[in-house]
Amino acid sequence: MIRARLIAASCAAIALSAASLTVAAPAEASTTVCQLKYYNNPLIPGNEQLLVPDYDLSYGSRDACVPSWQRQINHRYGDVLTVDGIFGQNTRAWTRLIQSTSEYSWCAGGVDGIAGPKTISCFEYENGYTSWG
Repeated sequence: MIRARLIAASCAAIALSAASLTVAAPAEASTTVCQLKYYNNPLIPGNEQLLVPDYDLSYGSRDACVPSWQRQINHRYGDVLTVDGIFGQNTRAWTRLIQSTSEYSWCAGGVDGIAGPKTISCFEYENGYTSWG
């Protein structure tokens, strides 16, 4: 009987510990949905409205728009990035490379490693491809 109580108490303690681990939300997650807007890049001819994130993606960003940006880069260049939702060194380096190539430099708005509306709309315009979500 005492042994059964000890086992029951141990199981309850383990269950409480596991529950406290699963309740905590990840602190680094900023958004769970990629917030988008239509943007008219003044450097692109015609008044084409392109779908871009509602905020800049920059080093350290961790949200739902980052993996979509990483997938778009992979779609254009092959599997060059790990799609992990973290705008780390590699994603920043590829963003800077995109901004500096002649294919995109005319409409990307400069080289800063930030995937803002000019860079992303330029990338979408030149590739004819967009995928958010």
